[in-house]
Amino acid sequence: MMRLVGAACLACGAIAMGLGAIAHLDGRVKDLRGLLAGLECVQRELAWKLAPLPEALSLAAGQGGGTAGMFFSLCAQGAEHLRGRTFAQVWEQAAEASQLRLEPVDVQLLEGLGGVLGQYDGDSQRLALEHTREQLEEQLAQAVEQRGRLGRVYGALGVTAGAVLMILFV
Repeated sequence: MMRLVGAACLACGAIAMGLGAIAHLDGRVKDLRGLLAGLECVQRELAWKLAPLPEALSLAAGQGGGTAGMFFSLCAQGAEHLRGRTFAQVWEQAAEASQLRLEPVDVQLLEGLGGVLGQYDGDSQRLALEHTREQLEEQLAQAVEQRGRLGRVYGALGVTAGAVLMILFV
């Protein structure tokens, strides 16, 4: 009986690992979509309404939703109360605190944008936002493709590994 319970635990663990990998792929797609929606809002607010950066980020928090919304909300709060920090530092800390599910290349793109926002004139900020959005859209397309391709693989591997472990230990 103990052997059967142990085998079932191992099988469930293998399946859970596969499902966890799928969830990470889904999370990256959701976070990239939220970031793109928020960045579009920031770009629109800065370019057309000439809104102050904290206000534009607050509006973006509503557009982003989920962890991306939390990221923009933390950025807006930090931009209002810098307390001796640069906006780039606030941006970086907000990315860490919001726990965005991104790959290192996505994080690098965001960090580059954080160094421009609040530092340069409106046109430079708009161009940086546009450039970052284009690159993040490419990353989103890759993430969607990976989710479709690797999601099936991870699911199948998890179930197969679970079944093999059950057979081996029973």
